[in-house]
Amino acid sequence: MRNTPVCRFCLSCLLALTALSSVWGREITDMAGRKVTIPDKITKVYSSDPYTTVLLYMVAPDLQLGLQPGCLPFREEDMRFVRKEVAGLPLLATQPPGGERPQVNLEAILALKPDLVLAMGSKGRDYQRTEERFARISLPVVFLDIDSIPKYPAGIEFLGRLLGHESRAERLSAYAKRVLAEVEKTVAAIPRDRRIRVYYAESADGLATESDRSLHADAIRLAGGAIVHRGELKTHQGMEKLSLEQVLLYDPEVIISQEPEFARNAYRDPRWQKVKAVANHRIYTVPRTPYNWIDRPPAVMRILGVQWLASLFYPDQYRVDIRRRIREFHQLFMGVEVADADLDKWLE
Repeated sequence: MRNTPVCRFCLSCLLALTALSSVWGREITDMAGRKVTIPDKITKVYSSDPYTTVLLYMVAPDLQLGLQPGCLPFREEDMRFVRKEVAGLPLLATQPPGGERPQVNLEAILALKPDLVLAMGSKGRDYQRTEERFARISLPVVFLDIDSIPKYPAGIEFLGRLLGHESRAERLSAYAKRVLAEVEKTVAAIPRDRRIRVYYAESADGLATESDRSLHADAIRLAGGAIVHRGELKTHQGMEKLSLEQVLLYDPEVIISQEPEFARNAYRDPRWQKVKAVANHRIYTVPRTPYNWIDRPPAVMRILGVQWLASLFYPDQYRVDIRRRIREFHQLFMGVEVADADLDKWLE
C-alpha cells in the first residue's frame, strides 16, 4: 500500500479510535444481570469479600491486589500453602473492635489503581449500597453469583472470560463439574433413610450449629450428610446456639467440628460420650489449609471439602483416593504441592 497522506490520515483515525475504545471500555452483563462498563484491558482487580477473593486467587492470582480479613491462612506455618506473591499482598479492609463488620478502606484501594471491583451477588438483590460505595472512587463493580457450591463452575467460567483467563478457568470448571457430578451420583444411590446423621459443631463448646437449610452447611448436605438440626434459618450468619440436651436427643452418628479443641474436650467429657458420634470416635475436625475446606468463608475450597466429607460419610460407596484428590486440588487450584506429612496431619 502506498504511503499517501490519505492512508496516513486513515491510520491516525484508526489509532485514535482504538485509544478511545480503550478509554471507553466494553459493556458486559454481570452474574446479577446488571450492565457494567469495564476497561478493555484488566490488569488489577480488587475483590471486596472473602468469597470473591478466594475465587480470584484460584482463577487469576496475577491480577489480585489485596486480601480480605479471613482470606489469609490462620497460622504462619500455613502461608507456604499459598503462592508467595499473594501471601505478601496487603490487607485492604480494617477490622473494627468488637467483631463488627470490616470497613472498606477506599483510599487504600484507590491508591492501588484497580480496574474493577468484584463482589458476590445474584439477581434480584439490592446492590445500591455497594455500587454507591465504589462509585465514590469511580470503580465499576462486577457481581459474581457464587453463593452455593453448584454455582461454582459457572462462576469460574464467567470470571475467566471477564479477566481473559479462559483456558485456566475451563480447567478449573471442568474439574469442579466432574467432582460434583460424581458426588451427586454417589449420594443419589443412597436411600434417604440410610444416610449418615450429622451434627455440625462450630464452636469450642460444640453447641453452635447450623440448620439443614443454612448455606454454611452446603458442603455437608451435598456430600449426603443428613443434618440433624432442621428448620427455618434464624439469621443469615447462622451459628445457632443449642443445649447439650438437644444434641443428646439428636444423637448424631458423625460430628463435623470446626474447632480441634471441641473434639479433645468431648472425648474426655462423660456427658458428650453419651452421643453416638463421640462414643464411636467419629468427630472430624475440618482442615483449614490454606483456607477452610467447608465454611467460614464458604468459598471455592468447598469443592475439596465435599470430596473429603463424602469419603468420611460413605467410604464404601465413594471409593476415591482422597490423598491423591487433596494433592490434585492443591496443585490445580492453589498452585502448590503438599507433602505426605501434611496429608497425614489433615486426615488424622
